[in-house]
Amino acid sequence: MKYVLCIISCFSFFVSKSQNFSIGGEFKPRFEYRNGYGRLRPANDSLDLAASFITQRSRLNFNYSDEKQKLSLGAVLQDVRNWGSTEQQNIGDKNTFDVHEFWIELALAERWNLKLGRHELNYDNARIVGNSDWAQQARSFDAALLKYADAKKQIQGHLVLGLNSKSETLSREIYDVNNYKYLLILWFNKKFKNLNSSLLFLNNGIEYTVNKEATSSPANRRISHSQTIGSRIEYVRNQLEWNTEGYFQGGNDASHKKLRAWNLATDIKWKTSKMLTVVLGGEILSGTGMNESDGKNHSFTPLYGTNHKFNGTMDYFFVGGRLSNKTGLEDLYASIRYKKGKFNIDLTPHVFYTMAPVLNTGKPMSSFMAVESDLAAGYKFSEIALLQGGVSALKGTSTLEFMSNGGDKNKFNSWLWTQLVVKPRFFNYSK
Repeated sequence: MKYVLCIISCFSFFVSKSQNFSIGGEFKPRFEYRNGYGRLRPANDSLDLAASFITQRSRLNFNYSDEKQKLSLGAVLQDVRNWGSTEQQNIGDKNTFDVHEFWIELALAERWNLKLGRHELNYDNARIVGNSDWAQQARSFDAALLKYADAKKQIQGHLVLGLNSKSETLSREIYDVNNYKYLLILWFNKKFKNLNSSLLFLNNGIEYTVNKEATSSPANRRISHSQTIGSRIEYVRNQLEWNTEGYFQGGNDASHKKLRAWNLATDIKWKTSKMLTVVLGGEILSGTGMNESDGKNHSFTPLYGTNHKFNGTMDYFFVGGRLSNKTGLEDLYASIRYKKGKFNIDLTPHVFYTMAPVLNTGKPMSSFMAVESDLAAGYKFSEIALLQGGVSALKGTSTLEFMSNGGDKNKFNSWLWTQLVVKPRFFNYSK
């Protein structure tokens, strides 16, 4: 509560002099029924128990801008919790409230802006860098962002710099937070009549232990750097849309092992009518074979992408690190999307394969891992209220069972969810 009062006081001070000031919110409770979500159901029936729960995200959003001062400020305060995680007569919550965003943006010149603080980052389709908004806590970055934009030429360029530490110190300390130590992103975007093209470069610096048998100390820690570089192209003409992207990863992974990996994805969307769209697509993420002998890591990692958006919504791959740094993934999918007025529905089946050889006691296994079908729908009641829900099912194979180190491939896996998203605006002032 002290954070809320402090931020309201700060923004209230600027209101009398501001050009624009607004306070908004977000309320997003979500019910989930998990019976094989994220992993195959256990073979042991006594452990095969479905989970059901309700999580909730509650946010207050503050935005201030003043053209004369060439200044913008933004803050997002959020509380993320499970219903029932605290007692009814509760006097204090632990680890549910945080400052999700708090940033300042300055106009340096006609086309140049500088943004500093904690804020979300989203580039292109969020495959490599995204805010992971499906997760109730979402993702934000402590970073400096230098922005260039030429509206007439439809050109954008971003430079992102991040330097992380646990606290103020007089000498170097161990940084063992599950996060980057150093981050550098270069992003360039150019739009043409029917074409939208982007280039992205990301240097990811992760701190690691040099000698794992020695005592952990700052002197025994180094930074391992990986580089991700690639491009995304979006082409739209009449009722057809074609998207394709490709990325290469080099340098060293988080354990300082040589990294040589790649990612390629493409999809075609055909709008058959005003209400119906058909999509065909596929994605390949390279992997490291179990018979690999060159000592390199060939497993592509989407790093800070919004992984729930890709490779099926049951989150068997990459979300939460699941099946990362393994034999890769090939995802073939189709989608039928219907939208009329305030209602929309989407059906998407997937077929999953491994990209690199899988060996069980030295014998090769089939590359076929699973099939999944995702059905999702939404209805927008008003400008501020949206009801969504969906159901998914997955059937695994012996290969997925082996890759997951357990589970029963013969059991049917399912997931059901529904959520309400309400984004009200409480206050809006404009001079």
